[in-house]
Amino acid sequence: MQTLVTIVLPIYNVEKYLDRCIKSVVEQTYKNLEIILVDDGSPDNCPSMCDDWAKKDSRIKVIHKVNAGLGMARNTGIDNANGKYIFFLDSDDCVDVTLVEKCVASAEEYNSDVVMFSRHNIYDDGRIVSRKVKVPCDVFDNKGIVNLLLPSLFTYKMGFGVSAWSKMYNLDTLKSSGVRFRSEREIVSEDAYFALEYYPEISTVSVVHECLYNYYKRSDSLSRSYKPDRQSRNDNFLKKSIAYVEEKGLPEIISKSIMSRYHALTLGTMLQIVSTDLSDKQKRQAVKQIFKNPVLKETLRKDVFDLSAPKSRVFWWLLKFRCYFFCYIMLWRKSRKK
Repeated sequence: MQTLVTIVLPIYNVEKYLDRCIKSVVEQTYKNLEIILVDDGSPDNCPSMCDDWAKKDSRIKVIHKVNAGLGMARNTGIDNANGKYIFFLDSDDCVDVTLVEKCVASAEEYNSDVVMFSRHNIYDDGRIVSRKVKVPCDVFDNKGIVNLLLPSLFTYKMGFGVSAWSKMYNLDTLKSSGVRFRSEREIVSEDAYFALEYYPEISTVSVVHECLYNYYKRSDSLSRSYKPDRQSRNDNFLKKSIAYVEEKGLPEIISKSIMSRYHALTLGTMLQIVSTDLSDKQKRQAVKQIFKNPVLKETLRKDVFDLSAPKSRVFWWLLKFRCYFFCYIMLWRKSRKK
């Protein structure tokens, strides 16, 4: 008999995409599934849609809860999961029908604590871009995880990042570690902090090279996701992460990679600002406030730009030497390309 596998879908305000996602899950070639739909207090029709799906497929369990954010919804899934393995999918995306089958095969072959896989990026104009993993080996032991894989997750150097949706986890290993997702309301990039806490604790990661996940990059995502406290949460991510690295005595390359991740998050925040409906004056004021952020300025004194993408590297050098006008022009031009 097939091993039971749990798939957790945190759900909030995604009624336009939910059926597509659930359909891709219930049609998996691997049939022994426990599908947990966590309705995180969604204000649209998602709660009733979840209930309708549960009536059609006995493998589906619906949990309705008060809204607490993505990280807490995933933790609810962990607490209610019974499978040997667990996925955390984003409910506005969808997956290849062979996802579970191929990940379980990899996990069983290598006794993996985590299985990673490649993805397709799908754009509003219909373009599909394959983002395949670029790894030196198909299996990492703990030493390789800590010294090579984990730093690359923060910088996307191997073609995949920290996102929980691009992995399958051994549930027993996850539960016994005690590591859980933080609230994104407390710390931005909760997936990154989860990876920092979790990956040094595990023994084996294996890789499936095929693109098994369809990640939809919507053009309105920048303006939709901006919140005024975003940069303070970026700062919180950096402070907590560096403190954790020092506490655990993890390699210095992880600290450098975290700073590079912080720069990417900060750049993303500034792009969100210039993509909003704020007046030009308000945009310039908000961006200038970040330019002069003391936490950011401290990181610019460190030599971590080699881990950034080439174009981003130019931006950070300009900012380091206070060329604010040129930095703002770069932000404005980049936002127009989104």
